[in-house]
Amino acid sequence: MIRSRNLVMFVLSLAFVMTPVGTSDMLAHSGALNKDVAARMTLMSNMGRNMGVLGKMLKKKTPFDLGKAVEAINNIERLAVETPTVFEKRVLDPKSEAKELIWEEFEAFKKISIGLATSAKQLSSSMKSFDDLRPALINLSQSCKECHSRFRE
Repeated sequence: MIRSRNLVMFVLSLAFVMTPVGTSDMLAHSGALNKDVAARMTLMSNMGRNMGVLGKMLKKKTPFDLGKAVEAINNIERLAVETPTVFEKRVLDPKSEAKELIWEEFEAFKKISIGLATSAKQLSSSMKSFDDLRPALINLSQSCKECHSRFRE
């Protein structure tokens, strides 16, 4: 129980940190000089924003909406599938939080992303009520935490 609670707290804090405060493009938000790095940062911010949708519902900061929850999970699936693609180029930037380990262990990195996409696909079809939200968020956050712990500064 403590482990799952820690995962939920991790993803909630991550989601709120990564949620952009303005409406400007993430290029301006990130400050990255390289367009490939900026694209990666935008993708990850979008991932965080979608996790934030789920986290806010779980914490009852916004009302549970099945359609929005499934949409957020579907977005996470799509973004997880795109993640290895935006990391194919080994490009670093002073604003990047990516470790070089990503490219040294790219297959492991891809495996985590594909695992997240697979989990999200299964969860979106099984999401029926608020009671399904907590286990879904725990499941998704495990992949987020695994990747961030290993491949992010």
